[in-house]
Amino acid sequence: MADIALRGNKLTRVGFKQGGAYGPLRGTTAGGVAKAFRGKAGFKESQALQRKFSLKNAIKKTQKMPDKKFKHVNLETKQIKSDRTGKMVTVKTGEPVKGSKGKKNYIQMMKYYHHRAQPKGKK
Repeated sequence: MADIALRGNKLTRVGFKQGGAYGPLRGTTAGGVAKAFRGKAGFKESQALQRKFSLKNAIKKTQKMPDKKFKHVNLETKQIKSDRTGKMVTVKTGEPVKGSKGKKNYIQMMKYYHHRAQPKGKK
């Protein structure tokens, strides 16, 4: 929250910064407007920012949802013997879990699949 200070005869707000895009992109123009990305490196930087914010916003949206919608998200597994092949196979248990636990599992899997799809190597 901003503090209020007395400057001259006026009460003014102190502590607010000018709003803008997501961080310093390529600098700003004289009016404080962020400049657009340029070239291949700038394009890759913009994609990285978009992926980062898309995951962040998806997690925020999920956290606001009611817990009872996530009772089916159970990450526990069990070993069973396959009737067809006779080998031991790992399968998920279909048992419902507590809603808050299911929501945590859902967010964990969302992060896992998001990071798995990211490019490897130099960035």
